[in-house]
Parts: sequence; structure tokens; C-alpha cells
Amino acid sequence: MLTERGCHVRETLSGAEALEELDHQDYDVVFTDIKMPGMDGIELAARLRKRHPDTPVVMITGFGTEANERRARELGVSGFLHKPLSPEMIVENAERAMREHRETLEAIRGPRWR
Repeated sequence: MLTERGCHVRETLSGAEALEELDHQDYDVVFTDIKMPGMDGIELAARLRKRHPDTPVVMITGFGTEANERRARELGVSGFLHKPLSPEMIVENAERAMREHRETLEAIRGPRWR
């Protein structure tokens, strides 16, 4: 659904692979599940914040707990979605995360970053 809207989408099989990809290519938003092989999505978000602090992250889970959601918010994730997901939820959250990121950059750097 994001590809149909003109977005370039790249899937990875693990958090480590995602970090490697992000070290070589900038992305407008990262969606990650909490449960993944190797590192979980919370750890990925924490590492991503250190390496690429400006990249918005949206957390997805079928195993949502208040502790996971609180930790994700502390890490500054842009959204926290509970499965099952609808296409509209994904698109709306991607657009919101990118819009908020753009607004933050404009507030910091000025409107030339549009």
C-alpha cells in the first residue's frame, strides 16, 4: 500500500539487517515489530535513536503491554500500533510520522527544509 502511493519500501529480516541498511541509506520512516529474530523492536528503536536520531520509528505489535509501549515512547517512537493492522493505519501513521518529522526540522532549521 505504501508502494502504491509512491513510497520506496525496503523490508529486512532482522533488526541487525535493518541497522545495516540504515547505515547505507536514509529512510523517511521505519516500521518495526516488537517480536523479531535476534534483537527485538525496542532494542532496534534504541539503537536506531543513537545512530540515526532523526529517523522516525513506528512500533508494531501483537504483544502490546503497557511496559513495552512506555519504553517505546521513552525512546521517542512516532507511533505504537497494535495488530491487526489495516492498510489505512499504516498509511496514516507513515504520513503522520513524516509530517511530524518535517515540522520538527522546520522548527529547528527554518522553513527552507520543506
